[in-house]
Amino acid sequence: MFRKVCLLILLLVLVIPRLEVGISEAGLKESSKVTYTIRGRFLLVNNNNVSVNDYVYISLPQNTTFQRSFVMNIEPKPIRFQVDEDGNVFAVTYIVAKPGEKIWINVTYRVTVTGYSIDPSASRGVWPNFNILKRYTRSTRYWDIYNTTIVKLAYDAAYSDTPLKTVQRLASWVVSRVNYQVNLGRSGSDHALIYTPRGYRIQGDCVEVADVFITMARSLGIPARGAYGFLLTSYKEHMWLNMSTVAEEGDAILNHWGGHMWPEVYVEPYGWIDVDMLDGMTTNVGLFSARHVIFGFEETKYYGATLTSSCIPSYMSLEYIDYVFDGELG
Repeated sequence: MFRKVCLLILLLVLVIPRLEVGISEAGLKESSKVTYTIRGRFLLVNNNNVSVNDYVYISLPQNTTFQRSFVMNIEPKPIRFQVDEDGNVFAVTYIVAKPGEKIWINVTYRVTVTGYSIDPSASRGVWPNFNILKRYTRSTRYWDIYNTTIVKLAYDAAYSDTPLKTVQRLASWVVSRVNYQVNLGRSGSDHALIYTPRGYRIQGDCVEVADVFITMARSLGIPARGAYGFLLTSYKEHMWLNMSTVAEEGDAILNHWGGHMWPEVYVEPYGWIDVDMLDGMTTNVGLFSARHVIFGFEETKYYGATLTSSCIPSYMSLEYIDYVFDGELG
């Protein structure tokens, strides 16, 4: 994970540090590599009847084994960079705004993403050590591993003597039960998994699917967490979100917004591997496309569907988000 001293030194030159060692080369095959120039804009408005001095937290793309990220520019200039307890990096900008005033924040990133796949026949995986189990299998607000219904479903659907086989069975069970619909809130696993005449279904969007999978994986002793960011349909894309209209748009926001969340599991000898079941509605265990851009991880903190996690003001309101992704295959 991040080393805070090294992090702060590297951030002074606007280079985000490597997050973790990640996946080993055993049974690993790299696929497409895409370098994106990402330009983002966030419109903030002061809806208070007094002037405010606001600290705005801007989520930065992460560095992982398969993603290298650089900050090219942020305006207004950040006063500092900050890392949270899950290792996510934020640029902190200080803004003074009069009542009713609107202010734009502009960002530019350069991000190189490498897709990959693992060969399950090369290894069925090894159960991790106790320290990893202790941190990444605990119960949280949205991942209730003490829900006896969820635990029983997980064991009946996916229990195996090897972790990788368990993850594959679980992914197959989850993706076959998705009842997808945009959810502007967050249900958590307890409320996302519902019983219907057709049996248990997962109702919600990518966040609910991830929450159910992570909860079930953790209940089976598989270290799991959530990754959040964007899933693109192509390497060149324009995404935008008007916060004043999202409630009435419903599923129509999928036409112009690709904020996304998906699970990751820790399986030796690979390390953290991605399980994005909504990318093509298939299991995708350790099959990861370069159309993903990771902005952060949920381990103990909660950022949700990335509708607002790109830019988090303290007192002002986020009114509009705009991203342009310009990717080159290479």
